[in-house]
Amino acid sequence: MNPATVTGPSRWEQLSEGIPRPFWALLLGTFITKAGSFVMPLLFVYLTQARLLPLPLAGAITSLYGLGSLFGSLLGGVMADRYGRRFTMLTSLLVGAAFALVLGLAEQLWQLAFATFLLGLTADAYRPASQALVADIVPPKHQMKAFGMQYWAINLGFTFASVIGGFMAKRNFGALFIGDAITTLVLAFIVWRAIPESRPEPSADPLRPPPGGHALTPFTDPKYAPFLLLNFLVALLFFQHLSSLPEDMRLKGLSTEEFGLSIAANGLLIVMFQPLATRWASGYTRARVLALAAALTGLGFGLTTFATSLPTYILTVAIWTWGEILFSPVNASIVATLSPTHLRGRYQGAFTITWSTAAMLSPLIGSSLIPVIGHRALWFGCFGVGLVVAVAHLTFSARALPKEAVTE
Repeated sequence: MNPATVTGPSRWEQLSEGIPRPFWALLLGTFITKAGSFVMPLLFVYLTQARLLPLPLAGAITSLYGLGSLFGSLLGGVMADRYGRRFTMLTSLLVGAAFALVLGLAEQLWQLAFATFLLGLTADAYRPASQALVADIVPPKHQMKAFGMQYWAINLGFTFASVIGGFMAKRNFGALFIGDAITTLVLAFIVWRAIPESRPEPSADPLRPPPGGHALTPFTDPKYAPFLLLNFLVALLFFQHLSSLPEDMRLKGLSTEEFGLSIAANGLLIVMFQPLATRWASGYTRARVLALAAALTGLGFGLTTFATSLPTYILTVAIWTWGEILFSPVNASIVATLSPTHLRGRYQGAFTITWSTAAMLSPLIGSSLIPVIGHRALWFGCFGVGLVVAVAHLTFSARALPKEAVTE
């Protein structure tokens, strides 16, 4: 055989190696439902511009989504370990679709608040079960790749949702809730038809039962708890794009369509560059990659104070998006590595709780601080927090997290 004709595996073969069929079905369903996730990105805009609620009240109601998500993540993690990943995902999706419609029909203030809380509760019970399922069915050496593909599909869908949602919001806010519910049901159908149960069987040896655990075990893990805290601080910065950012753009004369386009740039950049990010980061420790991600996130939001037009806003979004591109797949692989097999749902739930808590507190912090200190001080504060987290990753995380370098 001519050596010149010998080639290595194709890009598709490299991508699909070690990835089982149920993962591809989950990936497709994830893209579809994220392409129709109109409600959460535009909830604050809906409350302030369609329902004409004052800024602090809109921030308080938006934060109830995060509060519901917090309890939903905890509940979903326990359910995934106790009743199974598939059952938890189906329950969350079916009930979540119903509450998306309920929120769209809500008229009274208390109805808006209650429906927002319940939507957050049901929507994020899905996440820990989904992440635990990926950790169950994908071999450890291919998990970083699998989580990267899942993250890519989420953001490809998010790009469509941001653009379509921004235009729909200007014409008919009610359609957002219907579209969100329909795409959620599509994912539920895919889970029902194509996703098997993956929960590991408990130990059959009565002399060696798995060690005990409860809902708060991840928060008492000496390696895992500080990692959760640092992730929470970065998430607190990240969620400013759903509350403080649209208000900043409104005050500077930009429209909801321009907000949708700027946020769509986030998803578009992730779709374009995330597949290359792991290759670029390969050879660096996970702690160093997370430090760079935190610094870029803080810098992107810090520079928002100087943005005055759509191109300049897109530039700031691009900077903090690079932080997101780096930290999301690395974080997911760390959670899978540090999680005991029989507590994967709880550990995934604890990780999701850091995002849920940030989603709850971020609009409260932003809407409370902006009238007092102004947008400029808020954005500079975001920059400072990003630098503090970066230093913490270079010191504490460099000793506590897995020492392996990022691999493709």
